[in-house]
Amino acid sequence: MLLAIDIGNSSVVMGAYGGKTDDTDDDPLATWRLPTDRHGGPEALRQALFALWQESGLGAQDFDRSALCSVVAPQTALWRGVLADVLEHEPLVLHQGMDLGVILTVRNPDQVGMDRLVDAAAVWERATGAAVAVDFGTATTFNVVDAGGRFRGGAVAPGLATAAAALMERAPVLLDLAGESGDQLPASTGVALVPPSSVVGRDTDEALRSGIVLGHVGLVEGLLARIGHELESPLTVISTGGLGGIVTPLTSAIDRYDPWLTLAGIRSVYRRNAGRA
Repeated sequence: MLLAIDIGNSSVVMGAYGGKTDDTDDDPLATWRLPTDRHGGPEALRQALFALWQESGLGAQDFDRSALCSVVAPQTALWRGVLADVLEHEPLVLHQGMDLGVILTVRNPDQVGMDRLVDAAAVWERATGAAVAVDFGTATTFNVVDAGGRFRGGAVAPGLATAAAALMERAPVLLDLAGESGDQLPASTGVALVPPSSVVGRDTDEALRSGIVLGHVGLVEGLLARIGHELESPLTVISTGGLGGIVTPLTSAIDRYDPWLTLAGIRSVYRRNAGRA
């Protein structure tokens, strides 16, 4: 079984994949999420992993392969060491020089986050032409592959929750006016990430949700329209990320939401590179 790990700035997402080699759309057999703990040590991580796996009826012995994608360098070293210890094999740490299934045509490939590249690899496998993976996380990233399978780059915008938190920090009086927070946003931000019934907010809470949520939808639609115009091609657009489920139903510019797109990209790159020197 393959353990795919995606280490992001806010959270770590893991997925377990069985022995299938041909399917590109099959979901992971099990998934887990942990907060990205920048202060925890190896023992805390080891205990957290064992507890999560045990809840799913799995153990370290079930994973004979592992692949690690990370955008947080200190976490890469921590996870690599712990995984090598508990799984008794070295995880494959993905990097920009590997065979990704797409051709990198950006100016500085080594400066592109690996999460963006595995998203591009995954969306290209699922498309018949030009494609964009929109990843809604700490940042909202647009990862563009043209019809020739070339990764062209993309765009990076503040994430939905990031923008909301920044607004609340800069304008704290709105926190009191907006009322209680929703479940999908930390309580310190003071506003739920759900769209209002009307784009014209009738009170402060509705106005905030209109500007934050529907405003983000407008950002996504505008950038996708410009990307399609620049590529002179229709686009297959797949969204992912923890907040993608909020935005995707609100726009026809995104074809579908796949919460495990990044994990699928990690698995795809692993398949292409496992066993190579």
